[in-house]
Amino acid sequence: MKRAFLALSLLALLAVPVSAGGGIGLHAGWVDMADADNDAGWGLTAKFGVTPHVDIQLRGTDFRSLTVDSSNSNSLVSTFEFQATLLDLGFAYTFTKEGRRFTPYVGGGGTYYLLDSTPDSNGRVGDEYGWYGIAGLTLPIAKRWDVYVEGMWRDAKMTIKGDDLGIGGPVDVGVDLNGPQLNLGLSLRW
Repeated sequence: MKRAFLALSLLALLAVPVSAGGGIGLHAGWVDMADADNDAGWGLTAKFGVTPHVDIQLRGTDFRSLTVDSSNSNSLVSTFEFQATLLDLGFAYTFTKEGRRFTPYVGGGGTYYLLDSTPDSNGRVGDEYGWYGIAGLTLPIAKRWDVYVEGMWRDAKMTIKGDDLGIGGPVDVGVDLNGPQLNLGLSLRW
């Protein structure tokens, strides 16, 4: 919990000194991973304008209640619960055009997965790396305020480690974290 709060706070602080265009946003997110159930979470986004069309994006989304069900894996006897804070760094290309009300964008980048098992889970997980692709749309609602909706595809794997997974010996169980994520948010441009 402390790492998740610290990571998201750092992301918010990094957005303060931006002066070359960009913005900061707050979003609600939903993720559906291949071997884990779906979960809703929240996050922050910071955009740093490099050119009128290209942004560097920092994003953090926190999911507190994910479960790998024993029926999804031949190696697990009981369910495994974990928490994930996803920290993204990537680029986005914005298709800007004068007079257009909607602004679409596409991009991609890398993700650092801060993973923690819950106290009730047998086994443990370590942090992992992955990648993502993104497509989104912004709609201005006021002079400096936008609503944005975006779809992401995430790709990563994690390993559940431990000798108390119900198998009777040391074991590593691979878990596929691939899947879609949808975000709906509000952003402030400068």
